[in-house]
Amino acid sequence: MSPIPITYPTWKETFGVRPTEDQLLDQIRHLDRLHTFWLLARINILLALDRLHRDPKETISLQTHLVNTFIDEELFESLKKKFGPESLLDRQPFHSLQILMLMKRVILEGAREGGIRPDVDREGAHRLGRCLLMASDFLFDEENSQAISVSRPSSKRRKIALQLQVGSGIEVNNPPSIDKSTVRSDIVFNEIAEKIGAKLDVRALFPVRTGLNLEAYVDLVFGVLTHYTILDSAELIEKTGLACVNIKTYFAEADANSVERFWQLELTTLDDLEEILRKPSLLKPQHDFIAFRQKPFVQVGEEDAVPIHVGFVQEKLESGLFWSIFHSLASDEERASLFRDWGYLFEQYVSQTLRQALENAPETYFAFPKFTDNDEEAFDGIVVAGDYCVVMEYKGGFLKAEAKYAEDEDEFIRDTDKKFGAGKKAGLEQLCRKVGAVFAPKGRQKRLLHGVDLSSVKVVVPMLIVQEPFISSEITATYLAEEFGTLKRKQEMDPSITCTFPLILDVSEVENLKPYLSSAKISFIDCIMERIRIGSSGFLSFGDFLREYLNERKIVPMKDSETSERFRLIMNRVSKRFFNRPFPPNEEAVPPANG
Repeated sequence: MSPIPITYPTWKETFGVRPTEDQLLDQIRHLDRLHTFWLLARINILLALDRLHRDPKETISLQTHLVNTFIDEELFESLKKKFGPESLLDRQPFHSLQILMLMKRVILEGAREGGIRPDVDREGAHRLGRCLLMASDFLFDEENSQAISVSRPSSKRRKIALQLQVGSGIEVNNPPSIDKSTVRSDIVFNEIAEKIGAKLDVRALFPVRTGLNLEAYVDLVFGVLTHYTILDSAELIEKTGLACVNIKTYFAEADANSVERFWQLELTTLDDLEEILRKPSLLKPQHDFIAFRQKPFVQVGEEDAVPIHVGFVQEKLESGLFWSIFHSLASDEERASLFRDWGYLFEQYVSQTLRQALENAPETYFAFPKFTDNDEEAFDGIVVAGDYCVVMEYKGGFLKAEAKYAEDEDEFIRDTDKKFGAGKKAGLEQLCRKVGAVFAPKGRQKRLLHGVDLSSVKVVVPMLIVQEPFISSEITATYLAEEFGTLKRKQEMDPSITCTFPLILDVSEVENLKPYLSSAKISFIDCIMERIRIGSSGFLSFGDFLREYLNERKIVPMKDSETSERFRLIMNRVSKRFFNRPFPPNEEAVPPANG
């Protein structure tokens, strides 16, 4: 699914004046730190369940409940006067990015003893409501507004500034799909890694470093995540204790040592978080949730833990799994090996997915084709059908934190170009340079490919498939299209060949395409060319395009039966391991969250 944009009311919109830091802190200092944090975590769980099920009626119902609980009558009248005609679905007063930022302030400034408990004190709840509305103002300031203003001369810089302002919010509000993430990790580490023999044996090294084998770690993440994905919102509102898991008894049937090791990796305290958050950082506080992501559970009682954000637990089944492995390694050499191996494993996974999807298609898929002159790899993949071909690079790398969360445009450009854009051997640079070699002008030596006949091709579509959400964002994609255009102008190409702008796809979008391609409901080339005809201007995600493409052809939504079956097997494995019973064959699987 495409990312969900969240719009929210602010204090300044409501009252005409932006709150000051001191005004916000004055409200926070009267609130009990532990119970306020705990309450914010419970609200975040409710918001996560709402995202999981994506029911507009339920969203309005939840927002209404939160307004009734946390907004006093005077503030409500002011909000009603300003935003009355707008639906709570379109303008949501409560959202996870706001809550996460306020959590950081509460950890640092909340009262350790004798503070007001907003979970039991109505005035305290209203105070917290004011804090939440104020917190939204600190997500965006005048400097941000100027950075994306149409009066700014550089459209490229405006796009980059917009990406840096909204990127972390898109990540927070759109965690990865549970089923696809779980299955992808299972395939990568339990199938592909074993088959290809990566340089760094992660499966052997992870238990040495953590005392926990990788499969058990993934199963424990999934096992505790299941508790939250099957919760009923109304029941959670009534029974607040359901927000917690008992770290001693939740995995009662599992190996006690493995469970203890797991919680050592994933559980933190408010004091430990405070120590981290007080350290100086170049990252913007409204974007930087690395400390929350690394250990997404907080101990709130002697045996009770609560997730900071359910989406950060979900991430542990996808990109977060990479970082869990990364942080377990003991040396820079091991970490460098992991980055290289991860890139290779990602390439193999994407190639395997495309090969399976196009196995019976009219198009032909070539994996890792090589040049005939030196056996060097030309592309990670090519899809050919008549006059058309799609040339692909798969990049599993990640941007540095400073490039994503510091609102530093220069750092974003440097890191993006180095790994994905115009830098030497970066994704788009490789695509452009090799397209130029394969489709060189007549009279010049063209580089041929082993076993791939491109003599009839007239249209070439470059495609970059990535895991980094900042790169697959439609905002960054328009910037990268411009960068590719600059690269292409430096290439000499056969004038009879049309090379289009590049498409940037997230790996999950390839997974979403798979069932439609496997069942021959759609043609890969037809779908891609339809997207190309729309053009590269404007912000259109591939997910939005695909949904409209399918609707126009009256094709009903499909799930990948292979992924569904594999996911059910994993659920059965987890249920037997931790709850001593098989997963019921007729029970619905955990619904996938949006990605």
